Amino acid sequence: MAITTSDGRRLRWHKQGRAHALAAELGPVWVANFRPALFQVLPDGSLIARGADALACDIVRVELEPAGP
Repeated sequence: MAITTSDGRRLRWHKQGRAHALAAELGPVWVANFRPALFQVLPDGSLIARGADALACDIVRVELEPAGP
């Protein structure tokens, strides 16, 4: 999962200190229903509730990345 921030960075989604991936069948639904207005992203790629941390940045877009080898 790739996250594009309002300042132009492209981050990988991290959860509990590791890169996070969604199941192939869940990914498109999650991306289609993701609401950037509810979340922000930390510099390490962790998603948090809007306003929860001063270091967080607004999210412009989330998108699926091609599966690795």
